[in-house]
Amino acid sequence: MAYETGLSSTASVLNTLVLRVARKPKDLLAHIRRIYFCYQNAMREPLYAALLDLLLVLDQKGQILSRRVILGCRPMLDAEQFATLKDISLGTRQVQSNRLSLFNKGVVGKSQLLEVNRSAQVQHDYMGLARDFIEYSQLEEAMTILEQGLEELPGRQDLQALLLELYRSTQSIGRFQNHYKWIIKSGAPILNEWQQLAAFFNGKVS
Repeated sequence: MAYETGLSSTASVLNTLVLRVARKPKDLLAHIRRIYFCYQNAMREPLYAALLDLLLVLDQKGQILSRRVILGCRPMLDAEQFATLKDISLGTRQVQSNRLSLFNKGVVGKSQLLEVNRSAQVQHDYMGLARDFIEYSQLEEAMTILEQGLEELPGRQDLQALLLELYRSTQSIGRFQNHYKWIIKSGAPILNEWQQLAAFFNGKVS
């Protein structure tokens, strides 16, 4: 992922990314960029804080996104950090203070830290973030974001359409089948392309 070339050090880049999250806590793209930068530069404690801040913003929403991001960062976390993040994402552990976290400076409940509503701005971020990942050929991450968007907004047909396009182009048969079953059970209106892609994949495996 591209970052500003004028910044002279890793610390300067991280500070810039942290400021972006602080200014717009609901900007998922800002959170993901901060997390990836910390991971790519082997910054364990800043990475833990970045993951913690994302979980606080999601506030137990978006379990698919939370799980995939935490699992993706597992090699860079110690066992205690990994277990803590996993428990927090499920709401089974109280959030402890962390000096590098933007939104958690004390031991408080998550509902006291942030009020995150499901505004149109947040809804729009799913599409924008997915397209940003596609631009950098990060198709797995793009599919994860779109699946997360549909988990919360199953009727968003623009998200459905882009996700189906990625399933087809990446030949993600198992992933498609799992989400196809889920979206049917959700009862949301779905595009005809779901059935068409199901038939296409059935022809592949038969």
